[in-house]
Amino acid sequence: MLVPVSINGMSRNMLLNTAGGISSLQRAAVDAMGLHAIDASRVKMLDSAGNASTYFVQVDDFAMGAIHGPNLQFVVSTGGANASPPFVGSLAGDLMSQYDVEMDFANRKLNFFSKDHCPGHLLYWKPTAVAVVPLTYDLPTGDNSRTGFRHYTPREVHLSVPVTLDGKNFDALINTGANYSTLSANTAKFQFDVTADSPGSTPMGSFDGNPDHKVFGHVFSSLTFDGVTVTNPHVAVIPDLVGSKDPNNATRADSRVHRVDDNIGSQITIGMDVLRKLHLFIAFGERKLYVTPASAPVVAETAPAKP
Repeated sequence: MLVPVSINGMSRNMLLNTAGGISSLQRAAVDAMGLHAIDASRVKMLDSAGNASTYFVQVDDFAMGAIHGPNLQFVVSTGGANASPPFVGSLAGDLMSQYDVEMDFANRKLNFFSKDHCPGHLLYWKPTAVAVVPLTYDLPTGDNSRTGFRHYTPREVHLSVPVTLDGKNFDALINTGANYSTLSANTAKFQFDVTADSPGSTPMGSFDGNPDHKVFGHVFSSLTFDGVTVTNPHVAVIPDLVGSKDPNNATRADSRVHRVDDNIGSQITIGMDVLRKLHLFIAFGERKLYVTPASAPVVAETAPAKP
């Protein structure tokens, strides 16, 4: 889902990306808009292709609908080499968490609400079923004012919720920025005995153009959020690449040999292939996610025929 925004008076689109953690702008877009990227942040952005960035940029004037924010800062992502991408960056949980957020995918609406309301009295539509699941935030990072990257909002706000995939329980990352739901290759192999050679697995190319980083699809039986079940979800199984291209991903001492980025990432993510079948209300104030089946698309009324 693309969200129209204004960046220093320039109209652009940003990708709604609940898995982004920190809102970001693509390097190509930063250069095209004449913004100045600074390599001074101790907040490091990692993507699922293994890239890492410590650049950030300040936007003097940012607007999204009726919401207006001066002097906001964004991490600069390494992706987006296309000179004319369909979106200039990602709108992530660090900014969204300042409000309660409704995501009505069937009607392509993103609504922001004040968090000042009575607990539990949120859904104004009448769903056939409701799942209310606890919402887990990643811990905010520290104040990085000494590097110039200010702590103006909680950082690294990923949205994780408990789900059940074919009888196995996981904390899944909600990812509105991905077309497909994903499962890490290690989790698929060791939890479900599913590999690229398993019956029913279908090749989906490679993750980053590298033939050794194969992606394959697999259809599972069910994915359940409390009382709401999605049947036969098609999940893309992806290699574990987070941190693989991070030059500062040094080893650290522990009960075994680890790298700094080992625990960053998610075993399972819920992408738009599943989410578009749902209607979500993210109650950041309550730390709860309300999940219902998708609302029927609103059909515009037609004028009666003239006699």
